[in-house]
Amino acid sequence: MSTRSEWYDRVFSSPAVATAVFCFGILSCTGLGVALVATLADRGSASISVTGVSTQRIKSDLAQWSFTIRNKAMGRTAGAFTHQKNLKSAVKFLQANGIPKDEIDVKVLYVSPAEEYNRKTGVTQRNGWTYNQEVIVTSDDVDKVADISVKASALIEQGVDARFSSPKFTYTKLDDKRIEMLSAATENAKQRASAIAKQGNQNLGRMVSVGTATFQITSPGSSSAGTGGVYDTSTIDKEINAVMSADFRLK
Repeated sequence: MSTRSEWYDRVFSSPAVATAVFCFGILSCTGLGVALVATLADRGSASISVTGVSTQRIKSDLAQWSFTIRNKAMGRTAGAFTHQKNLKSAVKFLQANGIPKDEIDVKVLYVSPAEEYNRKTGVTQRNGWTYNQEVIVTSDDVDKVADISVKASALIEQGVDARFSSPKFTYTKLDDKRIEMLSAATENAKQRASAIAKQGNQNLGRMVSVGTATFQITSPGSSSAGTGGVYDTSTIDKEINAVMSADFRLK
């Protein structure tokens, strides 16, 4: 019957087990920043799981900015006249700041009765009319849209009642960039796995599996993270981060 000491000698004399133990030590002692899992297979082989990362800076190539022009009047006809005047002022403001007509999309005008509840009588009464119309600017000149959105208060100074949203900046070539970034993240995972294997005097074998990739677009230097990915549209300059986990055999 084997003694406890003999059993330990046989197990830890295995190169695969030795590599696994060594790799765990590297992770805990040197802080390589990769997730490492050593798994013993039936034939005595070991595998390591690493996380590869690829990062790249990009500039948005499309901007969208919208605002809603609002108006309220007691008379329906008079209110429509005032609203149309305010709309023309808004379009003129955009064009004066370099936004061409084909980049301005004026949506349908919504007119609805303004109602007021009288607490004393318990009766809801009509109190004029409200007018709401959205204007959307879509342009590939992202810097120009960013600049004009800052100047938008000039419309209010002209007496136009407008509610502004923050501009949204996106990158239209994302599909091509996604393939490029995930490929680079996978290669980075392979390099990390190879570095760990060499520390244990082992050679890196084939890649046996890959995990779910995470693709994130954030503002530069952001610490935002999410399992389903992040897409920040608030800034013109962005940072793309692709994260890919992969398992490799050791040989």
